[in-house]
Amino acid sequence: MALKMVLLGAAAMAARATAQISNLPAFLQKTSDVVFPELKGIAVDIFNHPELGLQEYHAHDLIVDHFAGQDGWVVTPSAHGLDTAFELVFEHRPEDYDGELTTVGFLAEYDALIVGHACGHNHIALNSITAATLAARALVEFDVPGRVKVVGCPDEENGAGKAKLHDAGAFDDAEVWMMAHPTASSAIQPMNARLNFFPRFSGDTHQEAVRKAYEAMVIVDDLALPGTASSASTILNVGVYAVNVVQSQISLGVAGVELATVESTVDSILDDTFPGVSYVAREDADGVAVNITGPGGHASESTRGALDLSIETFRALSDDSSVSFYLPDNTTFTELEITIDMRTRYTLDLPDMADTVSDAIGSLASSVTSDLKYPSLEVPRVIGQSFIDLLATPDYGLTDWDFSDFAPASSDASWIQSAAVDPDTHEVLSMARLVFHPNYRICGTGEDDVCAFNHEPMFAEVAGSDYSYTQTEIIARAEAHTAIRLLSEESFYNDVTAIIRS
Repeated sequence: MALKMVLLGAAAMAARATAQISNLPAFLQKTSDVVFPELKGIAVDIFNHPELGLQEYHAHDLIVDHFAGQDGWVVTPSAHGLDTAFELVFEHRPEDYDGELTTVGFLAEYDALIVGHACGHNHIALNSITAATLAARALVEFDVPGRVKVVGCPDEENGAGKAKLHDAGAFDDAEVWMMAHPTASSAIQPMNARLNFFPRFSGDTHQEAVRKAYEAMVIVDDLALPGTASSASTILNVGVYAVNVVQSQISLGVAGVELATVESTVDSILDDTFPGVSYVAREDADGVAVNITGPGGHASESTRGALDLSIETFRALSDDSSVSFYLPDNTTFTELEITIDMRTRYTLDLPDMADTVSDAIGSLASSVTSDLKYPSLEVPRVIGQSFIDLLATPDYGLTDWDFSDFAPASSDASWIQSAAVDPDTHEVLSMARLVFHPNYRICGTGEDDVCAFNHEPMFAEVAGSDYSYTQTEIIARAEAHTAIRLLSEESFYNDVTAIIRS
């Protein structure tokens, strides 16, 4: 990369910043006490007005309008050709410094799910705008030369918005980008690679199309997948659904079987491997309608939910050719589409995984399309360990952090990082840019506190709790602290960025 690290340019300036940096935690806390309430108000407003990807106009305007009123910030709304993207830039150049300003970037997300802010992106936005605000004020306070940039990134959940921004050059002016993602536990950990298939099934009748779709879902459930920690989750694209969100409600109709037989079949399947799942079966004009509800949640989770129970019910009854299946209240459709959410630990394994799934469903599908892949996000160890050590100090007081090899989900931030991994050992060889993406716990620890995993409807309740905002404030201060260290300590910056390829 052509970026050059020119930090202070003079030994005297470096010595001055180093001497003052010991006061940084106290300054950040004092400043946060002043600025965080208003910034939290923006995040609460975003939480109360959830918007799907590329529709985040309210969130965009809230953040842009706030920073347009702050001294020193250069604000670009609707950046890089995306209506709901933005850029915020703050520079500080001491009077006696004429060198190049190094940039540290922050990534903001603010898109919601169909079940509201059940992934906590209101907190990702809050973390970034808070950390950037604190870092900017610290640059001035300690007279450190530097540049802070926030990129507002739309549509992380479904459309890989950062891939579009990457192609537009939004991340070219910084080697280090930071964000933080709220979840149910704290860890520095990788994120898996992801690709979605959208097979479409056609039939001469509605019942034929439903049978083909469910046969395909049974096949996918039974597949032995290549790669490391690989999974393929299916979503039936009817009713309330979205890519990356497992359905919490699903209905399957069965014709040619009595109500009592359907009930006894479902009862024999429904056990404690389906936590929180329940059903009601009733006769309707076409047969027996089985309405199933469950916790829903993230496509990366292995917990069996409502759709899984419908698939197993189909499996148990489909051997009898006299039995047919339908979707209650949707029996006019003769084409159905499903989503196959494929995930694996390493990007290199996605092509083999996709071929395995495609070959398995074969001619059942009349057509198959796919979306943009999410490469795996790898862990930058040096900045990760520094962050863990910093959080454990009394100024931050979070000691429940460590590294983890488990990849709980995926992130389009991997497009910025573009990590190169050894195909045999899986050692991380290099990165185009360093992306620091810690996952932090926003679930309270009390007996009455709700704790759910991302994309479960109950996580939206967690993401609106007072405790969650308190945790985000701490993480934002720690990321601001890290940014100032990067901009004022040349040796730390060089150690952190050593993995970046030229």
